[in-house]
Amino acid sequence: MKKSVKRLACIISCIAAAFSVAALSACVQGPAGPAGPMGQDLDFYDVYNAVNAERAADGLQPLTVSEFVKEYFGYISSEAEEAVKEQAVMNYSLLSSVALISDYTVGSSSFLGSATHQSYAGSGVIVELDKEAGDAYIVTNAHVVYEPASSEKYCDSVYAYLYGNDEQFIDYDLANTGVLNYNGIPSSEIEVIGISLNYDLAVLKVTGSEVLKNSHAVAASFAKDEEFYAGEKVYAVGNPEGAGLTVTDGIISRDSEYISLEIDEVRDYRVMRTDAAVNGGNSGGGLFNSDGEIVGIVNSKNENADSDNIAFALPSTYARRIVQSMIDSYESSGTASRSVQKALIGITSTVSNTYAYYDGDAGVTKLSEIVTVESVQYGSAAVRVLRAGDVIKKFSIGSCSSVTKNCILEEKASDFTMTYDESRAVDGGQCSFDVTRQYMISDAMFAVREGDVVELVIERGGVEMYAYFVYSTQAFFTSYN
Repeated sequence: MKKSVKRLACIISCIAAAFSVAALSACVQGPAGPAGPMGQDLDFYDVYNAVNAERAADGLQPLTVSEFVKEYFGYISSEAEEAVKEQAVMNYSLLSSVALISDYTVGSSSFLGSATHQSYAGSGVIVELDKEAGDAYIVTNAHVVYEPASSEKYCDSVYAYLYGNDEQFIDYDLANTGVLNYNGIPSSEIEVIGISLNYDLAVLKVTGSEVLKNSHAVAASFAKDEEFYAGEKVYAVGNPEGAGLTVTDGIISRDSEYISLEIDEVRDYRVMRTDAAVNGGNSGGGLFNSDGEIVGIVNSKNENADSDNIAFALPSTYARRIVQSMIDSYESSGTASRSVQKALIGITSTVSNTYAYYDGDAGVTKLSEIVTVESVQYGSAAVRVLRAGDVIKKFSIGSCSSVTKNCILEEKASDFTMTYDESRAVDGGQCSFDVTRQYMISDAMFAVREGDVVELVIERGGVEMYAYFVYSTQAFFTSYN
């Protein structure tokens, strides 16, 4: 362990020295970096991953690319540090992104009497990876793997291509008989294990891929933030027009709004707006923040000829939870699902007041909403617990051995202590936040599992109370297609 740490420190020092001579060196531009100790080539990402492996062995949380650059290259100029970080983060995200080709049967050829095929380009992001086994989970849009005009509708022939092996005519080709795959992950190794048209999300499972085993692919992480802000810098990685994985940058133009999109029917989706340029084929690709975390899954753009760079992404506040729900369902049942499960409280809420203010510490303008219970649904978890007019102030998911049935207390008793399972991948551990936007509660309910307890801090008549909901029965869950 100590020898490994010393070797890493030496390599990092050499890379840092290279950065002190030039603002940008080759070590963040590709697989080959400046010569290191004893003539060894240095690779920024190999060192980054090795540092995080050492941290994991010591029980420490992994560093983001941004944190890694700041910690190990913090003494270089701020301009160089920012340039290094931005390029490093973008390049690293390319390693977790995939170009997808979905192959559909669309009819029969009258001349040959055989089925004809139509292929569509899309994108995806690796969110879990076991490179030794060649296994991975990839998130994409539902509409990338669903085509109502095709014979099968739900695509059973999806091909995936990693960065550097994603060019048509070189790595794959298209024909009336289907996809001609040369260097990608074949459809025989890819299964659609979860899909929700209602939320335009799908999860692919890759099994035993030699392409993954022999690659430098990495898994991306979802941002754990419950809200995002206009002006935040983001970048999209996708496969526009099937031309190969491409990076475009921009900002979050609007943090939350609703759009209508037709897949099998017209549906409404809550999205964030960005001015990062996207085109057909970007669907399903990641929208990343400056730390290389997924803040959204790109799903559409404004096709109005008079509008430039208006694109939309499904926010990670619910995307990450739906994706994890699909993975959990598949791993527990072993079967694919065409719906997603969600826990329900059983209330209709309304916003009684909205105001904007500038947070000087964070440097952002925040929106804050007063979320109020409008009505309680008969037979739901909230019956005899919540009332119309209750203001919801805080939300938590955890467990509480003292709570055995739905109850409400005028003050929190000392024995009602919520605990959190830090190993739960759904939210990276504790899920507890102040409710400042109406969508927060609805999004978080995808993280609730059978046996969980949901705690709400409410205000009723000027008095704070604690409401507990025990999800011990499937009656408090529903499924959305």
